[in-house]
Amino acid sequence: MKKAILIFLIFLNLSVNAQSVPGPATYPVKGLLMSVKDWGSRSIMILNAFFEETKDSIISQIGEEEFDEMKSNCSSSGWPQGVYSSGMSDEDEVAFDRKLNELKMYRIASYTHKYNGKIFDRYVIVRVPFEENKNWNPRIQWKGNIYFLLKEKDIELIQ
Repeated sequence: MKKAILIFLIFLNLSVNAQSVPGPATYPVKGLLMSVKDWGSRSIMILNAFFEETKDSIISQIGEEEFDEMKSNCSSSGWPQGVYSSGMSDEDEVAFDRKLNELKMYRIASYTHKYNGKIFDRYVIVRVPFEENKNWNPRIQWKGNIYFLLKEKDIELIQ
């Protein structure tokens, strides 16, 4: 009897653990499908205080959980190798930008960027979920989402 109870508890534990394995994060904002007209405004390097003056505006649109993920994955240091490469020839960069436009991307927020008390352009936050892009380039993999920050004028919503 003790052996049967022990086996039952082991299976129960395995069942509960299997159900609690986290999947990809889902966030309240689906976003608007979009494409990029000009990748030149893409933010490559983000400083620690980059979002200090715009944090509240962004969080009100996407929530704090996604904001935290976005901060870690919105510049070259958070992108998988192959999503950004410096030192390309102009011709290679044009071809690469065309390849980037094959990604399924979503505008999840827009805001007026402020830094050190100065007001800059309107920017958008773009979410690129791996699950919807896993066949984009089989050599490039990432977990969850990567993000791009682009000037609002450089994107186009897809109807």
